[in-house]
Parts: sequence; C-alpha cells; structure tokens
Amino acid sequence: MIQPTLTRRIEDALQALNAASPLVEMLAALEVMHQHIDTHLNGMTEGSTQDISGNAHSVHAKLASLPTITKTLSARKLFREVEVLEGRLSKALKDGLDETKYVVEFLGILDEFAEAYNAYVVHQTGKNALPLLFIARRLTQAFSSFQGFLEYILANSSYILSRRENEAEFSLVLTNVTDIQAFSEKLAALNALYLEICYLLGVSVPSHPLRIGKIESGSLWTKLFGDTRAVGLMISLIEGGIHFFHRNYTKEGKIAAIPKKLESLNEMLDFSNRLKESGCDVTEIQEKIAKGAAIITDNLNTLLSDQPVVEVNGKILSIGQELQKALLEQIAIQKIGYVPSPDPVLGLKPPDQT
Repeated sequence: MIQPTLTRRIEDALQALNAASPLVEMLAALEVMHQHIDTHLNGMTEGSTQDISGNAHSVHAKLASLPTITKTLSARKLFREVEVLEGRLSKALKDGLDETKYVVEFLGILDEFAEAYNAYVVHQTGKNALPLLFIARRLTQAFSSFQGFLEYILANSSYILSRRENEAEFSLVLTNVTDIQAFSEKLAALNALYLEICYLLGVSVPSHPLRIGKIESGSLWTKLFGDTRAVGLMISLIEGGIHFFHRNYTKEGKIAAIPKKLESLNEMLDFSNRLKESGCDVTEIQEKIAKGAAIITDNLNTLLSDQPVVEVNGKILSIGQELQKALLEQIAIQKIGYVPSPDPVLGLKPPDQT
C-alpha cells in the first residue's frame, strides 16, 4: 500500500476511535466501578471475618448499582456506536496492513463487549454484571493499545524530506501504473511539464529544481517540491486535465486527448489566464506560449489519459465506479497511446515516437 493511502486509512481509523466518545465514557465509568470492586476484593483477602463480610456486602452493593451507569447510555445507542465503529475500522483497515492481527483482536474484543452488555441489560444480575466489567476492562486496555499502534504506524510512515523556503509541495498519486515503462514515462512527463512551465514563467530550473521528497511504486506516488508559482500552475493544469479526461470518457471506451491548439487549451484549462495569474506577461510571448501549449498537452496526455482515479495534494478525483471499470477494461485490451496529428493552426509535427 502506498504511503498516502496508508496515511489516509490510519487517519480515518483514528478519527473513528475519537468519534466513539459515548462508548469511551461508558468504559471509563465501568472501569471506575471495577476499581472500587478491586479495592473491596483486596480487603476480603487481607481482613478479618468481619472485614470479609463488610467488603462482600460492598461488592454486592456496587454490582447492584450498575444500572445507574448503564442507564446513562441506552443499549440501542451503544450497539449503534459499536456497529458504526466496527464498520469504519473495517472500511479503513480491511486491506494493506502487515499486522492485521491487531485489527482482528480489537474488533473481536469489541464484539465480546457488545454481547456482554446485551446479556446484562436483558438480565441485570450480578452473574451478568461481573463478565461485563471484566470485558469492559479488556476493551479499555485494547482501545488504548490499538490507538497507540495506529499512531505509531502513522508516525513511522510519514518520514519524508520537507520543503524549503520559497518552495511549494506537490503530491500526486496515479492508481493505474502497472509496469516499469509506464512508471518511467509518467515520471518523465511530470518532469517535462514542470520544465516547460518554468520556461514560460521565466523561472530558473537550476535555482528552483523539482526536488524529490519521496517516490513509491505499486501505484505511482510522488511527493515533490518546486518553485511556488510553477508548482501552483502545474497543480491547476493537472486538475483541469483530469477533469477533461473524466468528462470526455464514454461508456463505449473512447478516450479523448487534450487538443494541442492553444485556443482549445485556453477554453478547457484557461491556460493563458492561469499563466497571467502566475505572473507571466502573455501579450509579449504568444508564440512561446503556443509552442509551450503543445508540449504541456503532450505531457498531460501521457500523465493522465489512462488514470481513472488521481489524487492531487490529498484531493481525490475519480471518474466514477462504472466508467472506471470500463476504462480499466479498455486499457487491458490494448495499450492506450496518444499520437497527435500535425496541428493545422501551429503547423507542428508530431513528436518522434521512436
């Protein structure tokens, strides 16, 4: 599992634990009662016959008072809390963790607690009260241990280089990268996209290189750092590009490439205005912008045209389940490639595909 997905799932699981406050409050109240009973049990082992009798009476009285705690949270609401927590944890952690036994153990104890709670509220007897207190203590301990386990994973999966002053951070996850050639082509397209944007903005690449924070395979995840203006424009173009592909993909399996005409790029991605907003004087470099548009669209097509789901700086852009399946099936049948024809407006020849 790539690091952004793991991080997101762990964070979702921790949020689920934090949201279970009514359950946690109930466990805390049951633990207080259990501690009081422990005190009286210790007194029974150490005291006289009179002390044993008095402590036994106190234990019985404590168990008899358990309904004052359970009535603060209706059984229906508590079972709903358990059900929601189990569902959220299962969804977040169902795949990808190496140590799945911690998840399974915690969910198992959670189920045992729900069963003991149900047994007690149906028949509120001392015989049912003690098992409830015992499993509540186990769940309290498991809750703390499980939360610590998730926090440990989160802390140890998040080590990456940090951005420098005057740099912006850029994270990209491409979910459909299945071989080395595709992996290298998309990294090359990403780098070429940054280089061309820097050229148009007048940014010195040697002074502001696209630095690697982290790269992972499996899918393709990159965390990069670069010039603030160039990265900001690159993010906008990638988001606009993936929206274009997802809007124009059909159930028949047709994938539309982004046209290389500057007019088309302006219409679809508001390219010239984005350049202007990034500090570029577009009126004086129209020819350079037109040529740059062709290079940028080539690399956007290479980078994004076969991606049903893309994550940009934590923002997930998805084509939808039905079309996602159709796109992946189409890609499996034949390798999708974009070979542009000569542009009638710019008079540019297609790039050498050899």
